[in-house]
Amino acid sequence: MSISSLLNTARSGMLAAQRAVEVTANNVANAGTEGYTRQRVEQSTMIPARFTEGEFGAGVRVEGTTRARDVFLDAAYRRASSDAAGGGVRAGSLSRMEALLNEPADDGISAALDTFYNAWSDLAARPTSTSARAAVQQAGAALAEQINRVGDQLAQLSGEIRTRLDASVSEVNDLTTAIAEMNRNIVALESDGNSANTLRDARDLKLDRLAALTGAEVIERDNGSVGVLVNGLMLVDGIDRRELAATTIGGAIEVTRADLPSRPLQIGGELGGLRTTSVGDIPRMQAELDAFARGVVDGVNALHRSGVTWSGTPPVSAAAGDFFASDPLLAPEDDPLRTARGIRLDSAIAASPEAIAASPAAATGPGDASLALQLSQLRDTPVAFITADGAPLATESMGDFFRRVATDTAFLTRSVADRADVDAALTTQADTRRQEVSGVSVDEELVRLIKFQQAYAAAARMISTVDQMSQTLLDIRR
Repeated sequence: MSISSLLNTARSGMLAAQRAVEVTANNVANAGTEGYTRQRVEQSTMIPARFTEGEFGAGVRVEGTTRARDVFLDAAYRRASSDAAGGGVRAGSLSRMEALLNEPADDGISAALDTFYNAWSDLAARPTSTSARAAVQQAGAALAEQINRVGDQLAQLSGEIRTRLDASVSEVNDLTTAIAEMNRNIVALESDGNSANTLRDARDLKLDRLAALTGAEVIERDNGSVGVLVNGLMLVDGIDRRELAATTIGGAIEVTRADLPSRPLQIGGELGGLRTTSVGDIPRMQAELDAFARGVVDGVNALHRSGVTWSGTPPVSAAAGDFFASDPLLAPEDDPLRTARGIRLDSAIAASPEAIAASPAAATGPGDASLALQLSQLRDTPVAFITADGAPLATESMGDFFRRVATDTAFLTRSVADRADVDAALTTQADTRRQEVSGVSVDEELVRLIKFQQAYAAAARMISTVDQMSQTLLDIRR
């Protein structure tokens, strides 16, 4: 083995140690960078020289750098983050819905309902009192306003959820565009055997976000590209991509692939949580609130229309009309059922409390307040609550029905929030396991740095030794 061979061997050792130090320094520098994957230098033994005396090593070759990444841990993290994201979105929406009901509270619907029936009780005790009639008028207006408030805010929340769903669909489409382009660049950069570590890290960040949005599954390709599946349908395959769309099917918002608009996706992640809220949670509460409103309106109006009002001296009776009406802009004329957003005092009641009936039609004078007493007793009278299409919901008192709606919403909110907390904890655990493999430990990198520094020094010492050997040969020739 020649002197030059020894120098080449030592030089290869110095170069390998230098590259290892550079990679280690980059790891340390990016220890706090989101999405950065720890890198390592891959080395292999050079083809040895063969002599009659045997085989002699020729040094070390730097093959390149690789990322410390485990695709199975990535998949586990993405599944967990999808569940956590979907549950978190739904829990947040349900929490807002629970807050809209504002129960129990002094200024909620239940309190307004109690005040309304208490006002009828007072009118039954003082049927000729103008102030008692005014109190019924004001209590009825306050009850209608409370129901309107919840109905309006629920409609606003529904609009917000649709806006967020559309924005999330747009974000998904932006992500798939970026991932497809990154696939193209990674394949091109790695076609000569090198690695595109930085670009792969950037792509993994986008894949993580895409999984949180949709519950997407990632398929690794041999050429360095990836495929992305959502509900068994391909969104990204190499440089090809498909877009998602928010489509209304059968009156419900569905997420579909844009080129398959009639095939709803069983989507997960944030989009799945938004869709469940949009087509399930909000319509359920809206149907229950509208049923409650119809129960109040129909129950009160049916009795009120059977009564009479009194005016003049001597008093003269007149048939009473409805107590409640509905806003034609919010409850169309072709829909005779009342809605929570449309309840109003009847125009005659709103104009004058004297239009309020306290007496039945058979009354002989304004002192007969048996109708007002019947109206006050509606608070405990079972009512058949039905949906807009006539489906029965329950038969119970108005107060019990509304309290049950509020209680069921609170229980559902707590259940979904608890599950979201569990999923968030599982996501944290999955990320911890992933970081144990791909994350940077500064302490470990410093240990490696010392090792590579010593390797570099040893290789340099070898060159110094070979130089001394060369000098010895030169001295002999002299």
